[in-house]
Amino acid sequence: MKRAALKQARQTLGLTQIEAAESLGVHVEHVRSLEYGRVNPSLKLMFKICQLYKESPEILFPDLNK
Repeated sequence: MKRAALKQARQTLGLTQIEAAESLGVHVEHVRSLEYGRVNPSLKLMFKICQLYKESPEILFPDLNK
């Protein structure tokens, strides 16, 4: 399940996947995997993403809110 809101939030800020990965302290492949829904973030990483993207977990990760 792709996480369109996650990708859209990153793009709205004008960040590339590489820039987002650098800001979050993770590898670019991890950002890609998160956006494609192949992996779930740790709680710590989820909050870092929400802070960086200025969005709530419910918006960025709706599949985890079930």
